[in-house]
Amino acid sequence: MALSIWLLGPPQVRLDQELVSNLRSDKALALLAYLAIESDRAHRREKLAGMLWPESPERVARAYLRRLLVNVRQAIGDYEADPPPLHITRQTIQFNADSDAWVDVLAFTARLGSSPPSSAGPQAMHTLEEAVALVRGPFLE
Repeated sequence: MALSIWLLGPPQVRLDQELVSNLRSDKALALLAYLAIESDRAHRREKLAGMLWPESPERVARAYLRRLLVNVRQAIGDYEADPPPLHITRQTIQFNADSDAWVDVLAFTARLGSSPPSSAGPQAMHTLEEAVALVRGPFLE
């Protein structure tokens, strides 16, 4: 299963080229986007719960997070994928960089990082054009 997450412009999540429409809430999309963008480390569940439900007691917020996580995992095919897009433990959740998932923001920054401004040759220009082509609008428009 190929998961692609588009965040530069109107957010879109696609699974095998089909638009994912069963993310039940904006918070589900927010959680997926945050994990994808901040994929360089594992995130503690209590931190994620506090970010998404700051007005709720921690126990309640963590219960909401568990339910939200089930929805996100079902929507993105996490249970069926090998390796899955999310790496989940009892304490942490992390976007799995080793999965087949593709994220436009990560692809954009990788292209910018591979082409330093001082190298203005044709390959550098092509790489910059590829990066610009990924931008469909402001982040999470």
